[in-house]
Amino acid sequence: MNIGMLLNGNYPADIRVRKEAESLVENNHAVFVLCKRNPNEKVYEVVNGVQVIRKIAYKNLSHEGIVDVIASVSFMHPFFKKELPYFIKENKIEVLHVHDLPLAKTAFLAARKYHLKTVLDLHENYPAALMTWFAWRKNPIIRLKNKLFFNYNRWKTYEARILQKFDVIIAVVDEMKQRLIEQHQVSGHKIIIVPNSEKKTFVNNFDTSVASYFSGLENKFIISYVGGFGPHRGLHTAILGMKNIARKIPNALLVLVGPANKDVRNHLQNLVNQNNLQDFVTIKGSEPFTSVVNIMNNSSINIIPHISNEHTESAVPHKFFQILLSGKPLLVSDCAPMKRLVNQFNIGSCFESENPESFANSVAAIYSDYDSALQKSKKGNDVSLNGELNWEFTSKNLIKLYDNLKN
Repeated sequence: MNIGMLLNGNYPADIRVRKEAESLVENNHAVFVLCKRNPNEKVYEVVNGVQVIRKIAYKNLSHEGIVDVIASVSFMHPFFKKELPYFIKENKIEVLHVHDLPLAKTAFLAARKYHLKTVLDLHENYPAALMTWFAWRKNPIIRLKNKLFFNYNRWKTYEARILQKFDVIIAVVDEMKQRLIEQHQVSGHKIIIVPNSEKKTFVNNFDTSVASYFSGLENKFIISYVGGFGPHRGLHTAILGMKNIARKIPNALLVLVGPANKDVRNHLQNLVNQNNLQDFVTIKGSEPFTSVVNIMNNSSINIIPHISNEHTESAVPHKFFQILLSGKPLLVSDCAPMKRLVNQFNIGSCFESENPESFANSVAAIYSDYDSALQKSKKGNDVSLNGELNWEFTSKNLIKLYDNLKN
């Protein structure tokens, strides 16, 4: 089957899209990805059997922002709308697989015109995400733009309408599926679950022969977070929890690593300074992939302290599964999907979301009985390699979906 994937992002940089596309190719489907192009990228390229067509180009970030606003007015993306007829006809596309809500209407109308089957792959609860992504932004123009065009109610209403039009919907966790059924009365029969689990081979990235990212800090009890710094990430909870942890574990160090805009970084650094935690919290910028896996592999604890809201209650991030493969202790907030997996497989520890004292107590408990924490992390590693929490197992739903569409 010729599958056309639409991605308003970069390929193969998008982890989820790459895993899906490659798995489908491995199962005898032809996959064509229409996506963004950066100046240094080829327009046409074959990556591990996936045919990548980078025809969506923006002059710069400002230009992309303007196009996003234009697209949000009618929920039609002008660049994808222009390219889709050529993309569909030249590659004899049989099904359009669109990644995330913003491109849904553009994809559906093209699919209807050319009588194609449709799959909507929801990476997250997009309307709820809009409420959290911009919470700390101070620029008045950006705040006005988001209020007018990217507000929760507008996108939730659109979501309710467009979901009904697709043949199949992919959700990342059971909780997302239940949300779509309850909020929008979508039939559960047309929703399948494809989690953000990792391939077993990801474990090969944890090279113990490489020098530790924390070289020189061997006497520290390292509590690490790697990922985005958005408001929903709960990093403020971890920072405030360090006040209590510092008294119980004097050699504790919280290390926050990831990309952040100026407003977010200043907000977190001010929180550190106001609480005199400069000796116990370090905020780093983005790091290359090799450093990210090194950090996970050499931390005493890896944390995912997400706040509990409509967005975080509908997904489990990639790093959850990556941390399991590192074999190091995992501490997560009690967002329903993460808590369910941690408790079901006994692979880590949980604390109460947005509760610094609960976070501190959980860290102290892991510190005081570290052998037990390591036993849980061994279970996490085992279920990732030999059980149900790996891409080879969870992608079976995706393969079955396309086998059914083909028949």
